[in-house]
Amino acid sequence: MKYISTISLLLLALLFSGCMDTESPFGDPVDETDFLEQNALEDDVEVTDSGLQYRIIEEGEGDSPNSESVVFVEYVGTTISDETFMDSDGIDYFPISILNLEGLAEGIQMMNEGSRFEFFIPPELGYGDNPPTGGPLRPGSVLVFDMELDSFLQDPEEFLAENRENEDITETESGLQYRVIEEGSDNSPAEEDDVSVRYTGTFTNGYVFDESPDEDTVTFPVSGVIPGFSEALQLMGEGATYEIFVPADIGYGDNTPPAIPDGAILVFEIELDEIIPNEED
Repeated sequence: MKYISTISLLLLALLFSGCMDTESPFGDPVDETDFLEQNALEDDVEVTDSGLQYRIIEEGEGDSPNSESVVFVEYVGTTISDETFMDSDGIDYFPISILNLEGLAEGIQMMNEGSRFEFFIPPELGYGDNPPTGGPLRPGSVLVFDMELDSFLQDPEEFLAENRENEDITETESGLQYRVIEEGSDNSPAEEDDVSVRYTGTFTNGYVFDESPDEDTVTFPVSGVIPGFSEALQLMGEGATYEIFVPADIGYGDNTPPAIPDGAILVFEIELDEIIPNEED
């Protein structure tokens, strides 16, 4: 599957907002206790020890994430009167650990891949008396989320440990792992050369975060990319295609772009189309 985006501004603004000035115009408080009491009596609604209420709309078959997982989800957030305050408009992804909605963080960890839940989050597990302004939420609002868990990223160390056991995987001293899809010539680029390549970059769950345009090649210096990518290019012969698995420490390190979760393993399929030698002495 393909997804190229950053976490939506809406998600950043609403899910991860901190406490706001108590003098801000939140609107009149609401008391939706009656709704929660009646909803808890519904036959298909479960209530956790924390007070989170949920309904399973569709069971999944995959594993469940933990508090450190990066999850890929689709969601719509509404009030109990069905006013929308948040909509992912497709798949979005984020680490559970950065959510400040305690109820939503709890709920997502109850889901497994492929499942769809409806959550009813009491104010003490949601925004409490400090909802985001400019929308339908009020102090004391119950949050309703229709949430589908598409997938989540496997722990990087676990992934690498399992991947290195595959017979077609080679691992270098730096920790780079790669498989040869197609061998090339005996001519490999040097660090000072330029190369012309086609590539696709994905996370370990297959979602695309970067790729060369259509079938076109892109040209850049071997030394001008992340260390793991640069190392892989120098292993390849002209005309070769490799799949590489880049740990974070030889990826973006401490300079992770917004679209890349911290610590994520980057998977690239690279076709080395042409080596352009540096003619300078």
